[in-house]
Amino acid sequence: MNLAIIKKNFDENGGGAERYAAAVAAGLSKRGHSIAVLSEKFVQPKTAEIRFVKVQRSVFRGFSRTSNFHRSVQKSLKNLDYDLSYALSRSFPTDIFRVSEQIHAVWAETGLSPAERLNPRHLELLSIEHQIFSPENTKALVCNSELTKKQIAERFKYPDEQIFHIRNGVDRSKFYPAGQAEICEIRRKLNLEGGRAVLLFPAGNFKIKGISSIVRTIRSLPPELRDEILVLAIGGDIDKSQLSLFEKNGLENLFRYDGRVKNMRDYYLASDLLFYPSVYEPFGNVCLEAAACGVPSLTTELNGSSELVDHGKSGFLVADAGRSDEMAKHISAFISMDKDKKMDFSRAAYKASLPYDWDRHMDELEALFRRLSIQRSQIMSPR
Repeated sequence: MNLAIIKKNFDENGGGAERYAAAVAAGLSKRGHSIAVLSEKFVQPKTAEIRFVKVQRSVFRGFSRTSNFHRSVQKSLKNLDYDLSYALSRSFPTDIFRVSEQIHAVWAETGLSPAERLNPRHLELLSIEHQIFSPENTKALVCNSELTKKQIAERFKYPDEQIFHIRNGVDRSKFYPAGQAEICEIRRKLNLEGGRAVLLFPAGNFKIKGISSIVRTIRSLPPELRDEILVLAIGGDIDKSQLSLFEKNGLENLFRYDGRVKNMRDYYLASDLLFYPSVYEPFGNVCLEAAACGVPSLTTELNGSSELVDHGKSGFLVADAGRSDEMAKHISAFISMDKDKKMDFSRAAYKASLPYDWDRHMDELEALFRRLSIQRSQIMSPR
């Protein structure tokens, strides 16, 4: 099949959504499909199997880069020979749209102030989203969590039978548990020796992933426990105002920022707990990667990957990122556990990751492609 994959930034070393796009393109290519990736930015060795189609920004930018990309993608698709389109970034019409970014209508209720909701960019995104969640523009929706499937059903008149919950997969050649000797060596290599509990905070957007909640939570810990932890942040560019949150609260000695890293498994294994108080997102893939390494998570119910967490057994859940006192209690409880109890959490987290199989994900995705291809051929064939 000739497949067009739409992803604004295609980067195998980027965040979870970018890594998914690179992995799914490579996986479909290995299964014999011809892949064309439509993007503004392409960071991956070009191969004969994966073709890069540069999406040029429109002269008319509109209010948002999202709408600009959408218009440019649609122009590019008109000149491309393909059987089905798989959109991983917002655009319409397409055959399949994967809900990997926040549903903007939900984000508006969760993370935007009344003044921000009057911003023309916000209104433009709402308009694009309503067009995407229309069966006339999108033949099928792929959700990676029950959370987003439920949110779509509550807010849009999109047929339930055209919404497919396809669980994310995890690359177990990259993310897997380790013995104590390897963990000690990784900690030594990352200069994390000293006995403090490491709370890992990976983020591409520190605001959305809950950096303010982390500061409030650490501040809520009993003073005698604060010196027993280190918040280790990795990922996208953190700005000075976010860094200053720790300094203003006298917590700078409890925080370390290592920037963008490639050895993600090392950081998971070097941590005791994934501390991920996401304000809202369809599925935080870092929770799955951490679980595959045997690392439990503390996250919110507004993160779709919370479905991985059995509260009090494989991690901890709070209703939303505002529950800093609750999160502080969970961290205190976890730090106070003995090694055997923490190992129970580790085993439970790993076990919870097992249904999230990459081959299974690809099988279900291919089955959806075949289904839509058959439907299209039946519509186009003469009676």
